[in-house]
Amino acid sequence: MSTLTIISIFTEIFASGILIAGALTFLKKYFIEKRLKDLFISLVFLTFFFYVGSTIASQMMFSLGRELSERIMVHKGMYASLVVCAAFLWAFLPERFERNGLRWLNILAVLLAGTFIYRIINSDLNLIYLGGIIEPVVSFSMATPVKPFFVLAWTLLAIAAFVSVPSSQGGKRTLTFYLGGSALLMLAAMFSAFLYVRLAEAAYLLASWVLILLSSLGLILAEVIPADAPEARRPLRFFRTRILFKLMLIFVLLIVILFETTTLATMDISKDALSKSIIRNYSRAASELAAKIEESPGAPSFDALQQLVSAARIDGKGMAFVVDRQGRVVAHPDKKRALEKEDMLRNQAVGLVLAGKRGGGEFRDELGSEMVGAYLPLERFGWAVVVQEPIDSAYFEMRRLETNSLLFVIVGIILTALVGIFFAHSIEKPIKELTIGTEAVSKGDLRWRVAVDSADEIGRLATAFNQMTNDLRDSQERLVLSEKLASLGTMAAGMAHEIKNPLVSLRTFTQLLQQKWEDKEFRDKFSSIIPHEIERINRIAESLLKFGRPMKPELTRVDINALLEEVIMLFESEAKKHNIRVTKKLAELPQITGDAGQIQQAFVNIVKNAIEAMHDKGGELIVKTDVGEVVRLGKMQREGRKRGEEMVWGEEEVMEKPIPVVFIEVSDSGEGIPEENLKSLFDPFFTTKMTGTGMGLPITLRIIEEHKGSVKVRSQAGRGTTFIITLPQQH
Repeated sequence: MSTLTIISIFTEIFASGILIAGALTFLKKYFIEKRLKDLFISLVFLTFFFYVGSTIASQMMFSLGRELSERIMVHKGMYASLVVCAAFLWAFLPERFERNGLRWLNILAVLLAGTFIYRIINSDLNLIYLGGIIEPVVSFSMATPVKPFFVLAWTLLAIAAFVSVPSSQGGKRTLTFYLGGSALLMLAAMFSAFLYVRLAEAAYLLASWVLILLSSLGLILAEVIPADAPEARRPLRFFRTRILFKLMLIFVLLIVILFETTTLATMDISKDALSKSIIRNYSRAASELAAKIEESPGAPSFDALQQLVSAARIDGKGMAFVVDRQGRVVAHPDKKRALEKEDMLRNQAVGLVLAGKRGGGEFRDELGSEMVGAYLPLERFGWAVVVQEPIDSAYFEMRRLETNSLLFVIVGIILTALVGIFFAHSIEKPIKELTIGTEAVSKGDLRWRVAVDSADEIGRLATAFNQMTNDLRDSQERLVLSEKLASLGTMAAGMAHEIKNPLVSLRTFTQLLQQKWEDKEFRDKFSSIIPHEIERINRIAESLLKFGRPMKPELTRVDINALLEEVIMLFESEAKKHNIRVTKKLAELPQITGDAGQIQQAFVNIVKNAIEAMHDKGGELIVKTDVGEVVRLGKMQREGRKRGEEMVWGEEEVMEKPIPVVFIEVSDSGEGIPEENLKSLFDPFFTTKMTGTGMGLPITLRIIEEHKGSVKVRSQAGRGTTFIITLPQQH
């Protein structure tokens, strides 16, 4: 095998690894997303992997000189897998391009595939190996256009993809272009393979497998990257999104290159040594035959010459013959050729020896077949001796050495790649855990713990990360408590007056009780007023206790209107004190799933800020609720986005269908928020108040985020501020 042929086999091995990785990737994707197109493309990769694996097996069997019947069975399996691959590709087309009306073509593809497989099984196969190639020309006794069927499927994919490119937008357009390009690469690979078996040039074999490798990678990128992902516009960047890809590519490529260069160097040295040894053997055989002929006292007889050339010991299918000065056969193992004095001048070795040269090497015989052997002149009689053997037979042991070396290398590459993938995964997994942890913390989830139990640097980093989140959680809980206590202080100061009024009524009635007990009108009035005043005090006390009590997060059915009523009641006295009118426009709402304590905390923070914004001049606080549906919600970013006159936090995730939500709107008529402060509104510790902690709104944002909601803020200088909270009805 030539160097290019050996490199081609290594490329086949690498391509088979890419194909099985693609099959497993899309199969996993199918089980997650349940889309038929992922199942079909997974089966395309899997069946094509069988084709590539069978091709490698066929090449190894040819080099090892295995029985023709065994190679025919392997080729039948190869062509059957190619048919099934094409059928799955046909089934993939309607699913990929969302043409459900063309699914009936799948029936046609199945019928064609079934017919072809039947013909493959029942046909007689002829394998024709041209000189120097390891893949044969295959012909079936029954007409079976397998490769045209395969090529047609890829042609349809290329046409469908490029027709869809103009109507696609953004990343989807790039991915569709990659899909069409991958199909064209596969077609080019098939054409290159066709040229290889016809022209016997190893460069075409290498080109075909490089194109198949690139086509497989392009197909994976086109189908595995989501159309809305940032990598969709530049798909090659996908390999930079995970450290596992980098480690695998570096490790596997390094091992393949190392094995390949070592194998090629070793095999070249071995082949050179073995080739020289074979030629020396032929030279020795030629010399021995020449010596026996020249030992004769006179010109040996025809029968004696025939006996000598027939007895010459040459391994395999080798033979020796003698020619005269005109290049005609004098003696030959085939007696008929000797009697006819066949002209051998077209034999390159005969031409060389008649020119007075002696030696050995590779040459072509009179039929153009490649031979290896030796030649030398018999000057005494004016004859020449030629010893030759077909190159395939002569180098059989060399090919077996090459094949055994390749098999050893293939096993080594597979084992090394598996070990490399294992170690790459063991390195990537804890790093991925740390990445997920940092993303969770950046979104405010300080309860996240990184589960890494290794004792190396990554393990120590994970331990430090967990300790950091614990400390941050403790600090945040203290800040939340301080914010809550600040709110309680504000509310308590305003409620002192609210509690004092019913207490005055209670004291007055108690003092007059003994004097006017006999007065029935007094007793009736006492009975109607006192319970009401006591209930009023009780409600105020319960609301304060409920707000101030630490509560564990607990998802229950929550009545949003009832929570708002409680919050408004808590700030009722504060509003009256600063001449603030409270207007409620509460629609009939369904109960939602959430944590009542956390949601109430969020409402308190927003209502408290609204009232404080109107301390100086008074104004109006408007609280509204409503129901509706949205298609964008959740996936909150720390920085808000400007949309029209609103700053929006959330609404980053697009839902498959509209989901039911509730809207809570809190508006004040205060001075408004300067535009330069809007983006920093929910930043921790950001405050424009002398006594504020700057944690009220960040806590509110975290609560809304944990409930998969969104917040919009609309504010104009001198005209007030409006907060609109959107919460899903089902958490």
